[in-house]
Amino acid sequence: MNAALRWGPLLRLSWRDLWHERWLALCTACVLAATLAPLWTLWGLERGVIGALIERQDRDPLMRRIEPVGSGASRFDAAWLDRARAWPEVAFVVPTVRASSALVRVGSDNGADLFPLRETGANDPLLGGIAPPAGEAVVMSAEAARKLNVAAGATVRIALERRREGRDENAAVSVKVAALLPLSVSDSSEALAPPALLERIERWREGFTVEGLGSDGNGPPPARTVYPLFRMHATSIREVSALVQRLESEGISTRTAEREIEATLGLQRNLRTVLGLVGAVTVGGAVVALAALQIATVRRKRREFALLKLTGHGRGWLVAMPCVQAALVAVLGSAMAFLVYQAGAAAINAHFASHLATSEAAVRLQGIDVAVGTLAALGVSVLPALFGGWRASNVEAADELREH
Repeated sequence: MNAALRWGPLLRLSWRDLWHERWLALCTACVLAATLAPLWTLWGLERGVIGALIERQDRDPLMRRIEPVGSGASRFDAAWLDRARAWPEVAFVVPTVRASSALVRVGSDNGADLFPLRETGANDPLLGGIAPPAGEAVVMSAEAARKLNVAAGATVRIALERRREGRDENAAVSVKVAALLPLSVSDSSEALAPPALLERIERWREGFTVEGLGSDGNGPPPARTVYPLFRMHATSIREVSALVQRLESEGISTRTAEREIEATLGLQRNLRTVLGLVGAVTVGGAVVALAALQIATVRRKRREFALLKLTGHGRGWLVAMPCVQAALVAVLGSAMAFLVYQAGAAAINAHFASHLATSEAAVRLQGIDVAVGTLAALGVSVLPALFGGWRASNVEAADELREH
């Protein structure tokens, strides 16, 4: 009889024997469910609460921002910036002017306010998916637009002042508000502008003659070959530390949100360590309990195993039969655990619903997590069954039947 035909009788016999002792099988499944459901819930909390916190920080471009401390000593040339853009941890980098040059007074017919202009470009995380402005245009934050009482499409004036050769000089440039940043991207007063506009403002304030800002000045500015500062964004918060180390190895001190990031990632590592310890203790207890059940089953059913042996069922049958039964019980126990987990997760998520965004959950598991838990339950169940089947295969049929 070939192996394919023998699997049918094996499965039928295993199922009928399991159904005969269904209440004991149900109790075993409950042991597995009681082990797996709390672990799934704890793992779901780690995935949900900590995962949501990490996702929020990853979505926040300010958490991924890296800027040099100080003036940068004018050492960031085009070659350095191109090299930085090629680093795998970098999502965006742009050269910037000094903070004093970027602080401007912006006015409209409805008011005026002092706030910074920031360089921007394609794929800038601060834009939040909005197209970068070009020419004489800016993208303004919602808070800045509120203070000036303007909307997208309006024209505002940037007023500039400088002192040159003992005289106070003024200039202004009109720019269009190309779009507004939503509050979810920026809740401060600021505007994003093309780098060329910021460079013109800086050069004018340095005393040079700049086209569009009047004819006064100390002549046209020299061509720029180096930049005083830069703004860089990592691809994720996990890459910020690596970028900081890379920059510090080049002698560049940086300003980042690394402390807040490390607090979040450290909390995740600690929680996973606790989950690992709890899981190891729980799984160890389940293995001991299931091994005890298997040993007790073998001792109780020695006569049945002896009959199987006498009727020509070899060692493979006697080992496979308890393994098949254990696998069926593991599937039942996993299904029961998943139902308990779902009920617990629904209750926890409902309790914290007011503190979570629409797409977030306090307890959340992915399909791969459920699959791994089910495979773990199968392993925990089948390993003791292998031991029990091996003991059953060593039963001496003649001696056992003589005793009975």
